[in-house]
Amino acid sequence: MKKAPLSIIDFCRDPQLLNLSLSPAQTVLLKAIYGMALGKDERALYTQCTGRTTYRAGAPFAEVTVVAGARSGKDSRIAAPVVLYEAIWGGHDRRLAKGECGVIALVAQDKDATRVAFTYIRDYLMDSPHLRTMVADEPLAQEIQLTNRLKIVCFPCSQKSLRAWSIPCAVLDELAYFRLEGGANSDVEIQSSVRRGMIGFGPHTRLVKISTPYMRDGILFDDHKRAWGQPDPDLLVWKASTALMNPSITAARLERERRLDPQRYAREYEAEFAEDLESFLPSAWIEAAIVTGRFMLPPRTDCWYSAAADPSGGGADAFALSLCHAVRDDEDGRVTIIQDVLKSWARSRSASVNLEAIVTEAADLLTSYAVTQVIGDRYSAGWVKQAFARHGILYLDAPEKSAAYQDVEPLFAQGAIQLLDHPQQQRELTMLERRPRPGGKPQIDHPRGGHDDHANVLALAAAAALAIAALPPVDPRPDERELAQLESVFPGWEIARFDEEAWGR
Repeated sequence: MKKAPLSIIDFCRDPQLLNLSLSPAQTVLLKAIYGMALGKDERALYTQCTGRTTYRAGAPFAEVTVVAGARSGKDSRIAAPVVLYEAIWGGHDRRLAKGECGVIALVAQDKDATRVAFTYIRDYLMDSPHLRTMVADEPLAQEIQLTNRLKIVCFPCSQKSLRAWSIPCAVLDELAYFRLEGGANSDVEIQSSVRRGMIGFGPHTRLVKISTPYMRDGILFDDHKRAWGQPDPDLLVWKASTALMNPSITAARLERERRLDPQRYAREYEAEFAEDLESFLPSAWIEAAIVTGRFMLPPRTDCWYSAAADPSGGGADAFALSLCHAVRDDEDGRVTIIQDVLKSWARSRSASVNLEAIVTEAADLLTSYAVTQVIGDRYSAGWVKQAFARHGILYLDAPEKSAAYQDVEPLFAQGAIQLLDHPQQQRELTMLERRPRPGGKPQIDHPRGGHDDHANVLALAAAAALAIAALPPVDPRPDERELAQLESVFPGWEIARFDEEAWGR
């Protein structure tokens, strides 16, 4: 390998190293990341993709967010070259303490997705006779150990996976989709963990966040809103279509995709954030509603419970059940919804679902809270109604779930709902999407491939509890006429002497 400092562009194009061809847009992006000089035409392309009118050569960016269309070479021409360049020529091994091992982290939405970029990295290393000498051991499925005390490791987008590592460089691949596979705020938590791992390397770090866009929420959208078109010295945001990044994809092929699905085409190939898609509830509202450490509340005799079920016959969906009740403040009349129970039964890998046993357990739980009816969706409605009826529970068809979500949305906004500490419920609530529909009523649902069983039963039970709280109060105490009738039927009974507490019971 060359002894003199090597630019990222030379590294990519050298026949003895990566031997890659780069499009003009890919070339300018890599040059901008490392603060290389740009020609006149390159500056025009830089302005087009970053919205910035000025460029300062010699000023690399420690953080770069790339919003690009599908098949733009995000993995093969951007992520993999940056990972290898930093691992071999970044000089990060000189900043490691004695006995310390540095990690070049490649994070994707799941393990399968990490294999895409990882395959490029592994093949680039092993196909070059010069780069192959940097490999200490045979590459593993998710890890490559180098001879300079650095290793390239793939991580799924889980919040705990990157803790405690020393990370001089990281690539967050398809960042917009982290929340679909990881935790509710996995993109935020992972970025925080990566930055924490970079502290010991001072200014000599590189964080590349790269993705096709999705909804107008999360780090990818926040970065775009913050720094695209702005002279931010800490963050460069690059936004480009598939056609611009990869001219080898023909216009005829892209036009066919546009005709098939114009809205998806704008997001997948034009790199536009979805106009018709937004997050239903802000994460801050959901987090504020959760009572940390509260997993279930015992039955009470002084309140009415509302219950909702979301039956499932197996697969990835769960059979979920939730109970809520309403509490009214005597001074200002404000109503707060309390979630008391959240229970779910999921299919195991080794056994089929015993729905009859699940309904029996659910009915026993409802009975312990003196609940005689439950609302739920129309999934296998006939069988479900009969199954609950065998246990003395009336199963009622629920209203449309989007309407229930709209009913409870103000509760989150006003801090008038208390949720159990249930990570899956929190994740599902965070992932809910709002889409416009004809007539003005939005559709609120989980993203494609996602789940909302726990969120559904919460919304239905909370909306029912809210409706009960809106009913006029009923005074259970008998009036003078009713007392007289009772005394005539039960002479000698001291009915009038029942106190307030007894009448309340």
